[in-house]
Amino acid sequence: MLVTGLIMRRDTRSDTVPDTIEEQCAILFRHIRDIVDAAGGTTDDIIKINVWLKDPSDRSALNAEWTAMFPDPENRPARQASSLEGDSIAMMQCDFMAVLGG
Repeated sequence: MLVTGLIMRRDTRSDTVPDTIEEQCAILFRHIRDIVDAAGGTTDDIIKINVWLKDPSDRSALNAEWTAMFPDPENRPARQASSLEGDSIAMMQCDFMAVLGG
């Protein structure tokens, strides 16, 4: 079982925080892939992703990355999207769970 803590939008390769939700979302999904790969799994092992959005009505970036990572609508993990509260400059953040070796 792989359970992550909070995954942030910082680009660890350039140590920058992008300004757009599209860029922040792309980085989050890259982090998801990197984490599950490092644990010896694949994105097919992911069973649930929780996402927090600063603006819950702006799901276009999330949906674009979601369908790119999980193209088969019959084989997607569960997803919960909630509001991101507080004064953070983050436009989104996430965590996820995966079952490896299944």
